[in-house]
Amino acid sequence: MLPHEWAFGGFLGLTALRLALHAGFADWHTLAFAALTLGCVVGVVISGPGPSPLAWRLRLLWYPCAMGLAFYTLGTAVPLLGVAPADALLGWLDQTLLGFTPAVALADLHWPWLTDLMVAAYLFFFYILIFGPGWYCVHDLARFRTCFVGLFTTYSLGFLGYTLLPAGGPHLSMAQLPPLAGGWLTQTMLPVVNHGSNGVDVFPSIHCAASLYLLAFDYRYYRRRYWWLLLPCIALWISTVYLRYHYVVDLLGGVVIAGVGGWVASRYARSALAAEIDATR
Repeated sequence: MLPHEWAFGGFLGLTALRLALHAGFADWHTLAFAALTLGCVVGVVISGPGPSPLAWRLRLLWYPCAMGLAFYTLGTAVPLLGVAPADALLGWLDQTLLGFTPAVALADLHWPWLTDLMVAAYLFFFYILIFGPGWYCVHDLARFRTCFVGLFTTYSLGFLGYTLLPAGGPHLSMAQLPPLAGGWLTQTMLPVVNHGSNGVDVFPSIHCAASLYLLAFDYRYYRRRYWWLLLPCIALWISTVYLRYHYVVDLLGGVVIAGVGGWVASRYARSALAAEIDATR
């Protein structure tokens, strides 16, 4: 098993156990997380001791599927865990660290063109998340494995944070602020983004963590693309606060878990396990 299989599979199994203790073994949330955990095990077993390149790709691509299913299940699963919402705590941390609340400070600084630009930057996350690893999937299987080792270690920590400090973000906790003024892109896409949230996906910021991890991965393995993506990623990080989806402390948490993911990927890339797997190609 690769490191991310232990990490993300471990998160799924731990969440299934926590749900079993709080909601019961027969609750569908418990069964869903147990099934996702089982899926991780089955992927390893059926790929065999010396997987073909296709088997490796299918085994790795299970994790984006499991991640998406787990993300939306968390929306109704986390309230069953009995964890108090953390918006007040996260807002207090921002106020303590910065001396002000960003969502409030920026309330009078919104222009329609800038809001549209920030929405475009926020949506850029899906480009880097899909096409970043996708390039390695098509062109370099060894790098694809290494990329997913760190990326889904990062995701496992991020999702664990959702279950420990669930929060909706300033756009929900500070609904008294004036609405964001935006053009057609804001009016079209902001409701879609809001609908796509699971309501607990704030701390740590995976928008920050995953994009930072993939940007750093490109710096090491695909330097030319790194320079193309650097400014859009910076705009993406700013947009998470500007659009009131995240507290600044969420981004700091994202930096930490991205660093852990990068460290795990680096250790794996230099490991005997990686050398043994690559030698079987």
